Amino acid sequence: MNAARSQRGMTLMELLIATAIVAVLVVFSFLTIRGSTEVATETNARAELSKMGRNAIDRMRQELGQAFISQNQTEYFKTIFKATDRDPIDEVYFVARGHEKRYAELKEADYAEYGYWSEPDMHGGNFRTLMHREARIVDDDPERGGTVQALSHSVRELNLRYYDEKKEEWIDEWDSESADFANRVPEAVEIRLSLEDDQGREATFVTRALVVP
Repeated sequence: MNAARSQRGMTLMELLIATAIVAVLVVFSFLTIRGSTEVATETNARAELSKMGRNAIDRMRQELGQAFISQNQTEYFKTIFKATDRDPIDEVYFVARGHEKRYAELKEADYAEYGYWSEPDMHGGNFRTLMHREARIVDDDPERGGTVQALSHSVRELNLRYYDEKKEEWIDEWDSESADFANRVPEAVEIRLSLEDDQGREATFVTRALVVP
């Protein structure tokens, strides 16, 4: 009798229980996979934001650290260091050494014009895009020509401060053509860069560039 019952297979109740268990396992597996995917997506997004910010601030530190004013300026060769305090992203234009010569057939010096400013976010985000300009030829207009590219997106703030050794203080603006800073560059530049994407992820970077005499 018992042998006959065992050969009848599963009862309806047993089948429902088994189906329920399988369904629970499927849902659990789906939630686990989805959770892992979301974690991986979040981790990658934060890593990309951090990488973009680090690359931007490292480049600014390197270029600002080599800023200089030439003592042999002419009508067509002009070097300046002009920094303007703007909210939320500061602007600065300057000439710096350390330019990498890329084309052997062109007459290039080891210095170039540089500039940082902002424009509306190119990806349509809530914040700004930090722009970078580099001109291999130094002329009479440090804000004209050259190669322009995006240095960072999702920029919430760029705050630059400049150390004046004469006054022994940090200031928000600098103009090498003014009486107070005539033919001088700051002794150091403090850089604070804050990024935030549309999902609220944040990354902030702070560093200082010592300007090489």
